[in-house]
Amino acid sequence: MHGKLPRNLDEKLVGIEQSYRWLNSGDIKGETESTRVAAQDQAISTNYFKNKILKLEIESKFRLCKQREETIDHLTSGCPILAENEYLM
Repeated sequence: MHGKLPRNLDEKLVGIEQSYRWLNSGDIKGETESTRVAAQDQAISTNYFKNKILKLEIESKFRLCKQREETIDHLTSGCPILAENEYLM
């Protein structure tokens, strides 16, 4: 999972300029920057990460909707339950 963002950039799945624009602004704290990089790199400790990468015996489905794997993509843009209100805030 580590290194997913550079692979996606190579495959033209995301815009390079837009993906790194926030780095050039220089107005975020180091902790925020590291969290954003980890999220872009799909290295956040989700249930999917724990199950597939760490090989823990844990359910990999998102604990809120239980419909799809708990991945960064699902949490940030794909969960129908979060879409009802959390994405709008």
